[in-house]
Amino acid sequence: MSAVNERSDEGNEGGQFPRRHFLIALAAGLWRPRAPMAQLQSKRQVSQLPVRVSTLNHVSVGCADLRSTVQWYGRVFGMPVHAFQDYGGGQTVLRIGDGPAYMALSQRNPNSIGQQPSRRPHFCWGVEDFNVDRILRALSEMQAPAQAVLREGKTINGVNFDDPDGFPLQFNPVNACGGGGFLGDVCDTAAQAARLPGSLPPIPVRTLNHVKLVVPNVQRTLEWYLRLTDMRRQTYQEPAEGPRTPGYEGPPIPILRVGSGPQFIALVEGSGPAAFRPHVGFGVQGFAPDQIKARLAEHGVIARTRLREGATTEILVDAPDGVEIQLQDVSYCGGRGPLGNMCG
Repeated sequence: MSAVNERSDEGNEGGQFPRRHFLIALAAGLWRPRAPMAQLQSKRQVSQLPVRVSTLNHVSVGCADLRSTVQWYGRVFGMPVHAFQDYGGGQTVLRIGDGPAYMALSQRNPNSIGQQPSRRPHFCWGVEDFNVDRILRALSEMQAPAQAVLREGKTINGVNFDDPDGFPLQFNPVNACGGGGFLGDVCDTAAQAARLPGSLPPIPVRTLNHVKLVVPNVQRTLEWYLRLTDMRRQTYQEPAEGPRTPGYEGPPIPILRVGSGPQFIALVEGSGPAAFRPHVGFGVQGFAPDQIKARLAEHGVIARTRLREGATTEILVDAPDGVEIQLQDVSYCGGRGPLGNMCG
């Protein structure tokens, strides 16, 4: 599930279909016998772009202390462990709300703890009618080397690739929950977060609302994402003409709607350590900032409140392992108004 360390230059150019991609396509019923050369040449001229994305499927994070981090998310946000992956050294999979969206946590190498991560944050889209061959062809058009493997020898691990800024990305079947089965859609739906007797109730997060990426050139990255996928630019935060949040300096922040929304990706221009810090937005039903802050304080969690552009209250939490969590209403689309749910 997580960002794959190895990257393959084997695409699908020139009609070549690497063996591991063939095995996945064959098992998924996606492979067809070789067609006449004229038909193949005609097919090569048909663009597979854009890739149609429906959801934000998951995010993944490396942890200094996996056990305590899993307990923290269960205690504070009520996120249960509903799957485990042996792939890539092991991934503990936490369900977000009712799923299939999830957060995958892995144990970092002890030698890397205390050092700045060498990889940028990872996230994954969910794709309807998931087709490995079609996605690999699309990425070949983007000149983005990609890899598709069978996790644990039996489960499609989506298609992994990097964007031009070095963010490890992934396409998954839309119903993948990080579990077993061929499409990774078999998880423990009855799983509940472990709680000690008498423990405080959590702040139940319902949705994976958004991710924020810090990129060196926001216009270049925006154009790349709009070519790769069918995401649409639905609004800008911090517009040049105002209003602006006190302290913000930089170009306007494009908000890219994922599927029918309100899930989105925000692109912020910047560099340095901020580009390596995961920022994940969770949606909360019936968002009440004061109540949420009081509940977080009961859990010993310090939250910051920001009034974006003088109108939208946003709650930011420093989670373990340097992750910044943003809590908003489930309707939050990165737009305007008290709940940030007014998007053009």
